[in-house]
Amino acid sequence: MLTELDPVRLEDFQARILAHPRARIDGRSLWACFAAAFPGRPQGSDERRWFLSALEQLAAAGAIRLPSKRGKLWEHALGVSTPLAVELVRGPVRSRSQAWRAFPWHPKLAWIAELVCVTPEQERFLLDIHKGLVNGSFARRAPLKYRSLQLTGDEKRLSRLLHTPLFSSNRLDLDLLGCVDEPLPMAWHAISSQATMVIMENAGAFSVARRLLEALADPPYGMIGFGGGAALEDAIRYLPTLDRPISEIHYVGDLDRAGLRIVMAARKVALREGLPDILPARGLHATMLAACDRFAQPLGWPHDGAAAGPLPQDGELLEWLPADTRMRVREIIQAGRRVPEEILGTDELTSVWAA
Repeated sequence: MLTELDPVRLEDFQARILAHPRARIDGRSLWACFAAAFPGRPQGSDERRWFLSALEQLAAAGAIRLPSKRGKLWEHALGVSTPLAVELVRGPVRSRSQAWRAFPWHPKLAWIAELVCVTPEQERFLLDIHKGLVNGSFARRAPLKYRSLQLTGDEKRLSRLLHTPLFSSNRLDLDLLGCVDEPLPMAWHAISSQATMVIMENAGAFSVARRLLEALADPPYGMIGFGGGAALEDAIRYLPTLDRPISEIHYVGDLDRAGLRIVMAARKVALREGLPDILPARGLHATMLAACDRFAQPLGWPHDGAAAGPLPQDGELLEWLPADTRMRVREIIQAGRRVPEEILGTDELTSVWAA
């Protein structure tokens, strides 16, 4: 039975697979494409079900060919069998006239004539880019989704094409297409003139923390931001547009693998943007664990789909946390459980910030 998956994510997965240079794609490459296309995927057996369903849907669409169920190219784990490799089903592009090889492309598109193959969809896309360059349509910069509608008729299509060979080195790029790479706006609130900021992952925690900070006579932060879960990786790029300095950025979110992956990804973006490193919010992670004890849930709460036991990335994820919380959080996530950020209520935040 096929799992219902986000069609946009599924198309992104297909684009990443079709960009593979070989006819056979090994399991490691397949999983890498899947992880990039489905960042919000579950863990454990559910992750494997999603992975298998995505591949079966691509096979049904004729994009790939799965190995024989009776063969040895299957891995059997957690009750779900997944392929160790698949075959790409390439379109019969070589039988076409290949008129695109002789087309008088704009000088910045001269590399197209050297491509081994071009699908009909790619040819239409490249011709529209050629016309835009000739007519100067890209001189006035525009948001990515606007340009995507202009060139493909789909506001999300261009972002998926960024992962194909057409956008590799010395070929297409967003600057050539006059795209403005606008960061996702981050909701934030000014508390005082201090240059320090705390970011909360979830909306409920943000609202509670904002009200408390405003009520304190001497709040520890001058700004509070709403990370929005996985959106933080993009929204962190919005901070340099604020008309005020930022000397420190602290963060707190859900204590699970997904929550820790969010902040690890955002830290890399902050470094690239010249922002301060994103540090654990002082005292709040230990307070979350103490609240678990008061709720009689020392190992947190069940996390559907989470993988139990250690995973290779656990060490890197846990290293970001304050030293006095790492071992306890390791126990929690490796038990397939989690601690939601919403456990930080007014009393918990007051115990840290009013001190």
